[in-house]
Amino acid sequence: MILTKKLPEWKEKKVNEIAEKIANAHTVAIVDIKGLPAPQFHRLRGKLRDYMNIQVVKKSILKFAIEKAKNSKKNIEKLNLGEMPAILFSELGPFKLAKLFQENMAPAAAKPGQIAPEDIVIQAGPTPFAPGPMLSELKALGLQVKVEAGKIVVQKDSTIVKKGEPISKEVAELLLKLGIQPMKVGFKLISAWEDGFVFEEDVLAFNVEEYIENLQKAASEAFKLSIGLPYPTKENISILITKAYNEAKALAREREIFTEELAGEFLSKAQAQATELNKYVESKSS
Repeated sequence: MILTKKLPEWKEKKVNEIAEKIANAHTVAIVDIKGLPAPQFHRLRGKLRDYMNIQVVKKSILKFAIEKAKNSKKNIEKLNLGEMPAILFSELGPFKLAKLFQENMAPAAAKPGQIAPEDIVIQAGPTPFAPGPMLSELKALGLQVKVEAGKIVVQKDSTIVKKGEPISKEVAELLLKLGIQPMKVGFKLISAWEDGFVFEEDVLAFNVEEYIENLQKAASEAFKLSIGLPYPTKENISILITKAYNEAKALAREREIFTEELAGEFLSKAQAQATELNKYVESKSS
């Protein structure tokens, strides 16, 4: 769709700025920042500043900028803008960006109804709470507690929410009071452009290390299978030749087939047998 609407001067300037950055970037990507608290956003943007330039602009401006840049960037118009987009420009490829975002998730407080990403554990030890209503609240959540030196103490580590379970209002309030931030928030990479290709979130989300590990395992199993068949390839031919040679040598030894290579071995064996025979004869003659 061609956007022909006349823009105010300030907006036209912003569109041109973004379009120029799109045209000059190796990788252009869209992250959805919906639900990402401002403190975590600024912290993450500062932390990742050396790897990318992230800008938050209105979706309408992005649409105009992408339309303007599409002649220099094949398929750039296919970028998914999501609900609340921020655009980023980087020299890193999409999959390296996805990994970087995954490694730099920021902790956040839990909200009622959210799903626990991991088991949420209250560690044993003193709490900041004085005896009172909190004692009953903690016991109601299944914690073993006692009072020591005027403070409530958790007696042993306790899992109050298991991975995959929803977080209740009571648990969310307790975690907030304890300063525990069990959730992970960050930039949600939903679409990325590189070299004329657009990669969507489902493609970018896979685990690179696991993928490489599976490839290595498959290659190893295929190599073992080629040896067992046997099926000669440039990778296994030297092993197959060595294996065939050793098996032929073992067969010759088993059947006592005389070969130049085994002559010394057979001679030594014959000499040993002759020595044993002489000992036997001498023992009988004596």
